[in-house]
Amino acid sequence: MIKISVIIPAYNMENYLRECLDSVLGQTIKDIEIICIDDGSTDNSYEILLEYNKKYENVIVLQQKNQGSGSARNRGMEHANGRYVCFMDADDYYAKPQALEQLFLAAEKNGVLVCGGNKELLYGEKKMKHDVPFNEEKKIVFKYYGNFYDYTRYIIRTDVIRKNNILFPSYRRYQDPPFLLNVMIHAQEFYAVNELVYIVRKGYKEVKYTLEVTLDLLQGIRDCFKMAYENDLLVAYERYLKYVLFSYLPAIYKYADQGRVWELIDEINKISMKWVSEISDIFLNRSALDEYVIKLKEKRDCLVAKCHEAKEVVIYGAGVAGKLFLEKYKKECSRLAGFAISKKDVDESFINGYPLKEISEYDKDAFVVVVANQKNAEEMMRNLEKLDYKNLFYIEYTGLKMLEEL
Repeated sequence: MIKISVIIPAYNMENYLRECLDSVLGQTIKDIEIICIDDGSTDNSYEILLEYNKKYENVIVLQQKNQGSGSARNRGMEHANGRYVCFMDADDYYAKPQALEQLFLAAEKNGVLVCGGNKELLYGEKKMKHDVPFNEEKKIVFKYYGNFYDYTRYIIRTDVIRKNNILFPSYRRYQDPPFLLNVMIHAQEFYAVNELVYIVRKGYKEVKYTLEVTLDLLQGIRDCFKMAYENDLLVAYERYLKYVLFSYLPAIYKYADQGRVWELIDEINKISMKWVSEISDIFLNRSALDEYVIKLKEKRDCLVAKCHEAKEVVIYGAGVAGKLFLEKYKKECSRLAGFAISKKDVDESFINGYPLKEISEYDKDAFVVVVANQKNAEEMMRNLEKLDYKNLFYIEYTGLKMLEEL
């Protein structure tokens, strides 16, 4: 019996594909098949897949014209023979050889249709913990959990997918959240394993939000809203759906003159109006977007003025957001002392030629610019107050990206 089918779509991933495949082939659970789908690559990805196919009997290779990763995963599912199925991105890898075996044994022992573990994010050589970890091993009722992201951290019983005809949507962006949400609705619960199983490679490529991609994104968000509403998943709404449109404001603003963009947003808003009563802070409409842009411009002007006035500027946040801030505002940061992080647990001493230190090492009178997503920023601001820094300025990553469109 094949215990797990691992499905891997690949499009121009020659630089990472071997590491991905080797991490699967090195798993301690041996009764697995690896189904690889080349999605019309123009590099050597297909040749690498054929090389592994010739060398290993359990590596199956399919090829198709470029149709997107969702279509490729669906094709892989057609060929899956495992009791469970899981999905990988071709630039990721499993964290350890025991990863799939731990998930399989936990799923079988606890009689669940879905079982998941923890993942880490890899930015270059730096690993960061995921912000929604499983801190203990237990069954979790999805209705009270709500997170329908991170599909690669789970193994899923193949029959729950087939019996309910669950497919990845045809759109090219944001197709995995609707898929996982649909799976969780039918499974109702899953088992969480407090073990690191999966590494996600981040930060080396940037999504280009064309009009087509933006429309696909909005279709995916709409479909998630619809499923969550129909199944009364209020926690999913409160924790994720309520904020998701804001996360993609730069793309929405870029194509704000396109009627189809607002048609989809109106569909999302109508679902929300039927569902929740406290609606004042969730709707995105044209006037609200214009008002946000005005405030964002005012915030930018204030930030630039403060950077010019400050004797010393510190960028608190050394990830993608902090680096983007330096790239866009290097001229304004002529008095930049360096980057700061809360706790220095990396070997790096410099970023783009500037020192990287713990925030507590900088002068208390420095002008500290906090550049991060909302969740991380709240913790960072509390840390600054505890350390008695007074001259602070926060700009969220979404706002920073939005300013690129202004």
